[in-house]
Amino acid sequence: MKPTVSLLRCYRHIPSTLYLASRHLSTATTSISPVPSEEYQHIRQIFDSQKYFDKFTRSGTKGSLFDLNKTGLFKNEYLTTPAGLAEFSKSSLKEAKKLVNEMLSDVDTVDGKLKYIKKLDQLSDILCRVIDVAELIRVIHPNSSWVNAAQQTHEIMFEYMNQLNTNVELCTNLRDILHDPALARRLSDEEIKVGEYLKQDFERSGIYMDPETRDNFVTISQEISLLGSKFTNQINELETYWCSVTISEWESIKDKNLKDRIKKYQWEFPGTRDKNYIQFPLVSDIPFQILTDCECESLRKKVWVALHNSPVEQVDILNKFVTYRAILAKMLRYDSFAHYQLEHKMAKNPENVITFLSNLQTSLKNKGVLKELTKLSEIKHDGVASEDVIEDIKPWDKDFLLGKLQSKIEESESVLAPIENHFSVGTIIAGLNKLFQSLYNISLVPVPALPGETWNSTDVRKLAVVDNSTGKKTLGYLYLDFWSEKALPSHFTVVCSRRLNTSIGSESTAQMKRLVQLDEKEDYQLPVVTVACNLSKSGQRYLGKFVGFEKETPTLLTLDQVDTIFHEMGHAMHSMIGRTELHNLSGTRCSTDFVELPSVLMESFSRDPRVMHEIGRHYITNEKLDHEHLEFFHKRRAVLDACETFIQSKMALLDQKLHNEDIVKSLEKGFDAVDSSVIYHNLEAELKVLSDTLSTWHGKFPHLFSYGAVYYSYLLDRAIADKIWQGLFAADPWDSAAGQKYKNSILKWGGTRDPWECLAEALDNEELKKGDANAMQIIGQDSNL
Repeated sequence: MKPTVSLLRCYRHIPSTLYLASRHLSTATTSISPVPSEEYQHIRQIFDSQKYFDKFTRSGTKGSLFDLNKTGLFKNEYLTTPAGLAEFSKSSLKEAKKLVNEMLSDVDTVDGKLKYIKKLDQLSDILCRVIDVAELIRVIHPNSSWVNAAQQTHEIMFEYMNQLNTNVELCTNLRDILHDPALARRLSDEEIKVGEYLKQDFERSGIYMDPETRDNFVTISQEISLLGSKFTNQINELETYWCSVTISEWESIKDKNLKDRIKKYQWEFPGTRDKNYIQFPLVSDIPFQILTDCECESLRKKVWVALHNSPVEQVDILNKFVTYRAILAKMLRYDSFAHYQLEHKMAKNPENVITFLSNLQTSLKNKGVLKELTKLSEIKHDGVASEDVIEDIKPWDKDFLLGKLQSKIEESESVLAPIENHFSVGTIIAGLNKLFQSLYNISLVPVPALPGETWNSTDVRKLAVVDNSTGKKTLGYLYLDFWSEKALPSHFTVVCSRRLNTSIGSESTAQMKRLVQLDEKEDYQLPVVTVACNLSKSGQRYLGKFVGFEKETPTLLTLDQVDTIFHEMGHAMHSMIGRTELHNLSGTRCSTDFVELPSVLMESFSRDPRVMHEIGRHYITNEKLDHEHLEFFHKRRAVLDACETFIQSKMALLDQKLHNEDIVKSLEKGFDAVDSSVIYHNLEAELKVLSDTLSTWHGKFPHLFSYGAVYYSYLLDRAIADKIWQGLFAADPWDSAAGQKYKNSILKWGGTRDPWECLAEALDNEELKKGDANAMQIIGQDSNL
């Protein structure tokens, strides 16, 4: 069971969410050497040639890959077997309890008070180190014994975390230390920041409620967690898997093979058959073929609505957890759950979020939505657009008309070779190494993993992230699993950067070397990050025409897959560069509505032809990709960028409406007063663009649970990323000075600095420091989303 609050701020992992974003490009660029270096070729082959990688791994281990002298996962000596994971959790619990007892017994002394926050941060690291690796194993490990052990570990650790979350003595001591001016003057800025964060977490969990009220608070929180789990697990369920269409609608289908497939399903229809209707099964790719290929609008409408309808139970679950959240907000004396969630975020309050989203929607309409809908309307009406294109184009028209529009674009261009041939996995990682060297003076260096260090010795690659400006100092390690059979694209922080507490005697270097990887001076534990993707392997070995010559076909990537890798590597570099003294502020442990900035910004690089022209090389001929080729494919996939972003903004507004003051007020009418479908349909009718007033698609939107009033953060970070791009990189995406400014103003701070101060420095705009409604307006103005 999940803890009721995030006292220990465990990071867990960030699933990827990618966006479409067009850019206005200039032609200036720093000159990059056209000849692939030995370093480039080495990195490329590490990822593109299994034979080369296996040989490299053997050279590093100085023996067989089957050497019995194994290390543990991520060089943690415990993690050699599933039983070792259980032992690791028990040992960590014992260490955590010992540290808590030490903190409580020493807090009466000045020395104990001064060490209190560092030890509280160490306590957080002890537990998160277990929880985060268990989370990764649950999601990514191919062995069920490991997965089961990870699940048990989760339950054990969360049970103890819940005990800490309700420990009044821990919280009271922390509050007293922070409120003592004489003590506060002797604490570092980082210590005070971490102390304030953790105090907020305590207080926002109702720590000072009377025992009965707090028990009720915990019970409701746990019920929300259970409802959320159900909601997420049923996200793909439909209200019905059949759609009745008339004979005339049936006859409008021109694809004979599709009709034959549908006919075969008629005998499986569980209801009473009517000779005047055909029953469409909403299975496999059948509904999608209807939506993309069929001329009959009424048929597309029926299929679209049926495909987007959630089960009644699913919508009821949504209504319940939204209502419970309103009850929690009221118990904590907040105006709404949105106010509770946003109090310590960049946006600060729901009013600022609404203003930002409204301004963004106005900008999107004026800059792109109307133009895009006009193009679709012209396709729909044979070249003459409707006078009211917003009313004319319905959600069930979009895929059908988009396909026709893209075909029209392709017809106007000469036949081009597949762009994937220029983007192998190795090409992209070698290209990212070149980009990071240019921007941050940081290199990605392949390192042979030891036997047992990874969960898949064939697929997982290990890279050291090296700072070239400090004598090749290692900043941390990446474990890249691009061919995972289980995980969706994700970024996992397994270990956070942190200075060891050896100076205050609460841990030893010898002890930590068994658990984590340390820097050269053994002062810091190095961050460990895993990036996972679910790419399909295309590498097949075969004998060439000459005896003994063996070829391999590397995994080739679409532009969307390239975006995914750039996105996840943006998170990874944030973790590497954001080194801090305390683990709770390290790397990506910053404000929730700031954390996506580095990853979203990286997509601007992957969508810039000046970057991809330098990175892309044909996997056989080694030829670069020409600008025209790139421009065509970028243009093809950016046809409805503005509309897609507008749809996302609608869901962000729905997220606000389902967590606003009106929901709290509805509690006066009873627990069952909330009707999310009415709220959804009213909002869709108000915003009009691709309006859906018929389906219950909101029951299929998982972020209503997982982000609860913070879904706007994706769009806010996109808007911020656009400002950073235009201010620093639009003129030249390879510019070292711009990269250093971005690194020093934003990436290196982790969570130690207010995000608005970071932005003010990066963009040379003092007005942003205030972080008020005006700052939100500046970010939302003239956005190129």
